[in-house]
Amino acid sequence: MRLYVDTADGHAITQAATTGFVFGVTTNPTLLRRASLRRTDLAPLVQTAAHAGLREIHLQVFSADAAAMVVDARMLYALDPRHVVVKIPATAAGFRAAHELREEMPITITAVFTARQALLAGIVGARYAAVYLGRLRDAGQDAAAALTGMLAAVRAQQMDVRLLIASVREASDVEMLAQLGIPAVTLPPALLLALPDAAGTAQAVQAFQDDIGHL
Repeated sequence: MRLYVDTADGHAITQAATTGFVFGVTTNPTLLRRASLRRTDLAPLVQTAAHAGLREIHLQVFSADAAAMVVDARMLYALDPRHVVVKIPATAAGFRAAHELREEMPITITAVFTARQALLAGIVGARYAAVYLGRLRDAGQDAAAALTGMLAAVRAQQMDVRLLIASVREASDVEMLAQLGIPAVTLPPALLLALPDAAGTAQAVQAFQDDIGHL
């Protein structure tokens, strides 16, 4: 499983990179707004992530129509072709843009909520299909069943597209997703950094430290 940090905060990106278990970073316009960043701030943000050793930096297009998405995507990818993956929403316009760009750059189709959208992501050549776990639950869906259906569909069609799960709200969700066979998960910084924590581990380590004092 590949783990990503879901943020546009440079400090959080650097901190996540030091854990040793983070593959990349995912961003979107909402995260940029929360970090008080503008489009002109993306280049240094990409540099921060790349210098920290992260392998992929997912940046989302800003436009709503296909032609403008293509322009956005080329601009974003040019920031660092070695690391940038361009995110495009799972709309009709988004799939048209992704199809046009499929030979130029890696694509993540984002805001995926159905198995048919995941299939379309594979058909247009996307590397990832980003699915919002928490929002599936908010809509009253059985999220595990929905993800199982998406995995079954793309595997049955022998597609290379990977499900990348976002909107994760509990550490236990990571365990559930791993058991389902989900290949990629992005997490908010606080949840990501807390993944190693377990009460039993803390107690055992304290006991070790107490005993070390008697050696």
